[in-house]
Amino acid sequence: MDSLLDIDDARLFLDERGAADGHPLLFIHGGPGNSCWDFMASVGDLLADAGMRVIGVDQRGVLRSDALPEDTAPTIEQLIDDFEEVRRRLRIERWTVIGHSAGGAYALDYAVTHPDHVTGLILDCPALDADATDRYRLPVAASLLDAAGLESEAQECRRLAALDRRLTADDRTWEAMLPLTDGYLDLFLHDAASRTRYEQLMGSAPDGLDWARGMSHLALMTQMYRDRRPLLEALTVPSMMLVGESDMVAPPVVRDDYRAATGGDVCVVPDAGHFAFVEQPARYVAQVTRFVRERVTSA
Repeated sequence: MDSLLDIDDARLFLDERGAADGHPLLFIHGGPGNSCWDFMASVGDLLADAGMRVIGVDQRGVLRSDALPEDTAPTIEQLIDDFEEVRRRLRIERWTVIGHSAGGAYALDYAVTHPDHVTGLILDCPALDADATDRYRLPVAASLLDAAGLESEAQECRRLAALDRRLTADDRTWEAMLPLTDGYLDLFLHDAASRTRYEQLMGSAPDGLDWARGMSHLALMTQMYRDRRPLLEALTVPSMMLVGESDMVAPPVVRDDYRAATGGDVCVVPDAGHFAFVEQPARYVAQVTRFVRERVTSA
């Protein structure tokens, strides 16, 4: 069921699937500025069939939610308040939260801020420290650029990865990887089959969607370079990190730090990259439902 929910000065688009008495599950998309559309189209019904009440939200200003006023941008604090207001309006006492990519950072912030309303947290390929992500991914991009004969562009990626200070949004590292052109997407997907599935899904999106609205969230890139790993120690709810086999947004150092801080599991989805819910939907749903069954509802 699709709906628009008035919250303060914004209307948020909600995509709800599953029985009203199902286990409530909030999906927080990343980007910054993406949408819940790809997640809900891929696994929304599968999770609903597994007994979940799935709530996908297009964050304020994104896609099917109302556009933000000109020259304004959201804050992460606003987004967290929005999630909490959605919970109250839907009369959900507590829910499990999935945060993907940049949404993993928002989900962690939400779970630490509102632990009494969270039954469990799934960090899906979370962007908990963009400096760690860049230092892991830039050398891979450099190798691809070398293979394409773009030696100076490859060298720029290696230069950024070797800087002896923390990277920031001002370094605009993504621009160093853009010379990959069509190959840029390969940094996020496991293989050619994954890419085909992803492109077919995105090609099936309804006409008339204003994807450009997500540009209003680019201001949040600065926050992606704030290392959230120390915040993991404040996490008090059951949690799991879920990553695709070849995901580079949550590199090994972030996975290791998550284990050390929380004692939680890092579950790897085979044959998947950053969009495991698109690349391997059945395996993804199996991991989510296992976590809910074993760590949340049985607790």
